[in-house]
Amino acid sequence: MAKRIDAYLKSIQDVFLDIPGTVSDKNGIFIVPEYQRAYSWRSGEQCEKLWQDLEDFIGRRGKYETYFFGSVIINHDGEELLVIDGQQRLTTFMLLLKALLLRINDILGALPGDEDARYIKNHLEDRRREIMHCLYSFEDDDDFLKVIMGRKELPDLGIKYENRSIIEEYPDEMKKVLHGKSIAGIEGKVEDIKYKQKDNRRTNFYRNFWFFAEKVRPFESTQVNSFAKALLQSCQVIVVISHKTEEAIEIFNSLNSTGLPLADADIISAKLYKNCGADRSAYKDRWKGIVAATSSLAAQKISSIDEVLNQYMYILRAENAEQGTTLPGVRRYFTDINREPLKDPMGFIEKIEKIVSIWQDEESTAELATLKQLLLRHNNNFKFFYAAYFYFNGDETAENKQAFVEALLKLFAILSIQEIGYSSAAFKTFLFSLNVDMGKGAPTERIVGRIEEHIKAKFAREKIRGALVERDPENAVVYLNEYLFARERGRPFGLDSLKIEIEHIMPASGRNIPVIREDAKMSEDEFETYKDKLGNKILLEKPINGAIGRDWFITKQRSYRGSGFPIAKSLADYPGGAWGKDEIDAASKKAADRIAAYIFG
Repeated sequence: MAKRIDAYLKSIQDVFLDIPGTVSDKNGIFIVPEYQRAYSWRSGEQCEKLWQDLEDFIGRRGKYETYFFGSVIINHDGEELLVIDGQQRLTTFMLLLKALLLRINDILGALPGDEDARYIKNHLEDRRREIMHCLYSFEDDDDFLKVIMGRKELPDLGIKYENRSIIEEYPDEMKKVLHGKSIAGIEGKVEDIKYKQKDNRRTNFYRNFWFFAEKVRPFESTQVNSFAKALLQSCQVIVVISHKTEEAIEIFNSLNSTGLPLADADIISAKLYKNCGADRSAYKDRWKGIVAATSSLAAQKISSIDEVLNQYMYILRAENAEQGTTLPGVRRYFTDINREPLKDPMGFIEKIEKIVSIWQDEESTAELATLKQLLLRHNNNFKFFYAAYFYFNGDETAENKQAFVEALLKLFAILSIQEIGYSSAAFKTFLFSLNVDMGKGAPTERIVGRIEEHIKAKFAREKIRGALVERDPENAVVYLNEYLFARERGRPFGLDSLKIEIEHIMPASGRNIPVIREDAKMSEDEFETYKDKLGNKILLEKPINGAIGRDWFITKQRSYRGSGFPIAKSLADYPGGAWGKDEIDAASKKAADRIAAYIFG
């Protein structure tokens, strides 16, 4: 347990100068730890909002008013101040303070030396001293005076900020900004990002600093003094201090409501990084590659970095013959239950890269690619067992891989059809035992055989068929029906490159619904029952679906002719031009027979 948790309401100035029980009252450095994300606030979004809040507050401020800017959570680890929450906010405040400091320096350099200017000059010198003590580490007051008198340069001072995040591409950018003597000098030092255009060729650090520098450029002496004083002394944050990293992270994840909680991947990456020794540079490059690859996979709704880590946990559990269904979180698994993998960071990275490649790989056959796409529309838990199979059986023939994926698809199709949860023994308990079999090197024939036997032993064909006829199916079932229809007729079927929507043959909504119900001879209750049945749903390309909107079936038929999906194409020639109860019932029964035959055949 932690020694204690302390919370203080502090002004912006006191955040940097006076947090009891820490070293921040002297030269404490706020450290962005390895597992934190990169600095991502943008000038046109969060910085603009911050500036507007400050302007509004200062414009209506009374003598005793203050403005609250949220919370900062610090892990006080020995003499280090690790920023668990508030990294974006603290970084941005420091960039704003730097912009104010340069403006104050410019004004002080231009003020006349007469008695009339002495009053405002004294106040601006106070603001300058306060800001510099927030941004820089001084051994004593002589250091401060040496800088003011030009006998010591800013780069000779330490800054109260260190970015250790392994995700941050430009960890030294803050130092370049804070050590600069002028805007032009800073611009000449900061990063110029290759292949980027205009403002995008600069980092968020510099762009946000420049944003604030432009905002304060018109400020005259009294205005900049008033603004800086209000920011430093009247704007407040709650600073929460913990003395144990895990506890600080838990506090953050509990309190955090606007940003993203610290992910398991962030924490695990930091622990791997610490164990790297001389391999840190290579580790950092490879981890960035993993993050980039999984970000791309996540954008395609295939697999995220946290899902990949969970898949690795399942693979290790398979190797260790662990089939208990009560699972720890992935962070606890690697940091408490099974710590060995973290002791070999490069080995860990290699395993994660192997799992990522499973999801990246172009399947060896078009059929296998389609089956994978169909599975991706079912319950996400299939991914653990899909990844484990391909991890242990990557060298299997395409025929064997297809047999496994089809068997897994059948099982998860049942989960999408029946009103039964994944956590039931019929799914979770069975799949965990199957996972252990895969870890033991069971051949594909045994794995597939076990799934097929389990389906026949635990599920009734007529019950599955009945559910398909009577209930509203999940969209995944509509995809499966379309695939099987195409297969029956020997027609090509692919999902990768198409923008697909679920089409209601009899429109399910719109202004014409009362007339459509009347044409279909349905009451309101009947309409609600029939509109989402399996026999009323097909796949359709998004452009076609958008064009036909909520038209009558007879109008839609012409557009169906241009679809690449076989059910829509077949409906183009459906006689009669009507689609009502009888047609939906008939189509639902045919689809139910088709899917049940596939699952149990």
